[in-house]
Order: sequence, then structure tokens, then C-alpha cells
Amino acid sequence: MRMRVRRDGRYRFAIAVRGHEIACDQPAEAGGDDSAPTPPELLAASLAGCVAFYVARYCEQAGIPADDLEVLCDWQVGGKPRRMERLEVAVRLPACPPERRKAIERVANSCLIHATLQHPPEIVVRLADAEEAG
Repeated sequence: MRMRVRRDGRYRFAIAVRGHEIACDQPAEAGGDDSAPTPPELLAASLAGCVAFYVARYCEQAGIPADDLEVLCDWQVGGKPRRMERLEVAVRLPACPPERRKAIERVANSCLIHATLQHPPEIVVRLADAEEAG
């Protein structure tokens, strides 16, 4: 899979993937225009969105109403090196039968983004050659 990120302003970037485009920016106090979420906010959104998908799919398969499904994500920045050192995800599912709570928590904890953050992939960052095809 490949994603392309191009500069679209001072600290605004256009992110293209599979024919879709999203943006990221920085808040005004960091020199941006605050026109889009920051990269850390997109990371938290990826985690919350992945959890939401896994729970919604489970509910659909189990016949549990999930129209009111909501996922909240809070995080703390700190540590050395500076990073998002804690992410806390809360799943709100008003129609959750009590006997399905543990199963839904298990499903929520098994999403792809959660697993990736728990078992970090190898990350290689390099400066591409000028003539490298994009």
C-alpha cells in the first residue's frame, strides 16, 4: 500500500490514498492555519475508527443494535522521547447486552491499529532519490 503526502500550505499537507484525500495541519499557535487535524489527532482517529469498525462488525454479526455506537479517544503526550504515551479508548454501546460485554471488549482490543501500536512495525525513514518514481 502506498500513500502520498504533499505540501499544501505552510504546515498543511494533502494526504492521498486509494483515491481519497484527507489533510493535516497544525494549530495556529504552532504556526499552522488550524484547517485540519494534526498528525497525532489523525493517529488517535485511526485507533478510534478501527475500534469502531471492529465493534460495529461484531454487533452486526451478533444481531446487536449498534446505531448509537460511539467511540471516544483521549491521549496524553509526554515521556522521553516525547510521544503519545497513553491512549484511552472508551466504547459507548447503549444496546450492549451485559453477557456480551467481555466479547465486545475482546473484539475492540483486537483491531488492526491497536495490534500495530502494541507490536510496533519496523519503521524505515529515508530521503528518496530525486528521480525516484512516486
